[in-house]
Amino acid sequence: MALAQLFFAGMNICTRLGARSLSWAEVASARFLVGGIMAAGLGWFRGSSLRVGDQPAAWRRSIYGTLAAICAFYALASSRIALGDAATLGATAPIFVVMFARPLLGERVSAAELLAVALGFAGIIAVMRPSFALAGPVAVIATIGAVFWALAMIWLRKIGPGESHEAVVLHFSLVALLTFIVLALPQWRWPSWTDSVFLLGAGLGGGLGQVTMTRAYSLHRAAPVSALSALSLVLTYALALPVFGDRPTAWQVGGSLLVVGASVLLALSHDGLDAPVRA
Repeated sequence: MALAQLFFAGMNICTRLGARSLSWAEVASARFLVGGIMAAGLGWFRGSSLRVGDQPAAWRRSIYGTLAAICAFYALASSRIALGDAATLGATAPIFVVMFARPLLGERVSAAELLAVALGFAGIIAVMRPSFALAGPVAVIATIGAVFWALAMIWLRKIGPGESHEAVVLHFSLVALLTFIVLALPQWRWPSWTDSVFLLGAGLGGGLGQVTMTRAYSLHRAAPVSALSALSLVLTYALALPVFGDRPTAWQVGGSLLVVGASVLLALSHDGLDAPVRA
């Protein structure tokens, strides 16, 4: 799981670097192209079915996931917000899953989970506070993306256990890929060799992160594994410092720590969470 978070942090870095000369939608297209190829290859290697039986649920999961990816990659690519802040706001998705669990899934929400929600929202306010005038619209988009991702996770949990993970991921990857190609066409630029490296890095980072995360959930209980998911925030901040010179303020560090604490508290209080599938 720690290795998966390193891959996801690498995806975040490559997305910001690639978006310096290419549109954010073009970078996201590369991410889902590589991710779709990896899902299909893994399914072929394991002999898993690549057909989704529950089409309505799969389409809802893919549509919400694609909307979340649009918000996430727009925020990750934007120079108006620190990369670590964009990653922090995107990582609040589990908090919204808790909020939707009772009305949409009929699940009981514990006091510890309510406390985690409060900590998470405090973290969002702290992260957005220092530069809201400049980064406010992007921060709102990143947070909306987390809401969409939570809805995608809700529908993922409603998909029957007979569906293979590879089929669900491939369906989502293809829907997202076609959407981002359409969004990228008005500003399409053929990437240079350097840009191609960043595109490949974003695709491999997201794809390998997804594969290793899935493997981690298959080897151990969900709670301790989920607690490590917040490691991507720390790694993103650590990698962004030498690459972009981002120096987080005390408010940003404090907000990120609150989101990390909320993630750990959620993981420890609810061991039955399904493994998420990252964008």
